[in-house]
Amino acid sequence: MDNLLISPEVSIYIGVFVQWGFLMAFLYSLATSINNPQKQAVWLSLVMVVSYCLSTTINIYNFSYIELFCYDVITLFFILFLRYYLPEKRISTYLLFGLSINSLLFLAMHIDVFVRGNYTPWWFWSFYTVVINIMDVIMVSIFFIKKDFLMLVHVTDKLVSRVMRFEQSD
Repeated sequence: MDNLLISPEVSIYIGVFVQWGFLMAFLYSLATSINNPQKQAVWLSLVMVVSYCLSTTINIYNFSYIELFCYDVITLFFILFLRYYLPEKRISTYLLFGLSINSLLFLAMHIDVFVRGNYTPWWFWSFYTVVINIMDVIMVSIFFIKKDFLMLVHVTDKLVSRVMRFEQSD
């Protein structure tokens, strides 16, 4: 594909770095939870490792953004499923946020390139490239930092409480 901002060779290295990050997050979560009954981080990091490793089956020289969108949506469903059974809020919120942003960007790029037929780079392509990589770094780092460093959990809790109060007032 000639319409990529980052060459496929560089994309492979970025993808490998992110996969390595999720693998290290899995191993770190596994090692820190050996004597701990709380295994939520292990399961969530396992889902991310499997998802990102399975996405390596995509041919980087000939792919569609819709494939990446589908991988992220399937991963979102797995995390939502795990969130229902494993009451872990912080890590899953960050993963859901990152995967949602990534999947929306993949869908937007698919619409721009394959539906509209736009092959001329414009500001959105640069935005896509930067944000996708930032979201991947955020999703990897939440396993190590384990703090609400973007205040996502705090904001979602506030929104949910306001919606609940609004529904109760009706």
